[in-house]
Amino acid sequence: MDYKDLSHEDFDAVVTGELTHYALWFENEIMNIIIDYFLGSSSKRSDFKRLILLRDGLTFQDKTEVVYAMLPLLGKKAELVNLKSILKRVEDFKSWRNALAHGLDVSTDDTKPEISIEIVSRSGKEKTVHITPESHEQMLDEAQRLLAELQKARKGLR
Repeated sequence: MDYKDLSHEDFDAVVTGELTHYALWFENEIMNIIIDYFLGSSSKRSDFKRLILLRDGLTFQDKTEVVYAMLPLLGKKAELVNLKSILKRVEDFKSWRNALAHGLDVSTDDTKPEISIEIVSRSGKEKTVHITPESHEQMLDEAQRLLAELQKARKGLR
C-alpha cells in the first residue's frame, strides 16, 4: 500500500488497523503456547480457549504474563527458542499499538499522512510517538518477522 497517498485520517485508520491485526495474531500465538502446554492435543482445547483465555477480563498482558511465569516450566526448550526475548519484543510492539489505541493525536500538520501520538505511561512518564509511512512500513516488516519467530518458537516448545 502506498501510505503517502492517504490523508492524515486514513493513514491513522490504516496504521491502527494493521497494528491491531498483528496484536491479535500475537495474542493468538501466546494463547496457543498456554494451551499447548496445559492441554496438548486434548479435545478440550477449544473449550479452554473459549471459556478461559477468551474471557473478556483476561487481557493480552495477562496472557503474556502467564507465559512469562511458564518459562521455568518450559525449561530448556524456552531458552533454545529465545522465548523470553521474543515476549519482550511482543511487549515492545504492543506499546506501539497501545499508543494508537489509547493515546492522543497531537499531530500539528493534518495534511500529511503522519501521526504524532502522545501517551502517558503507567508511571506517569509522557512520551510522543511519531509515525510516518516509512516508519510504519518498517514496523510492519519487523512485526511480520516477529510473528514468524513466535510461531517457530511455539512449534519448538511442543
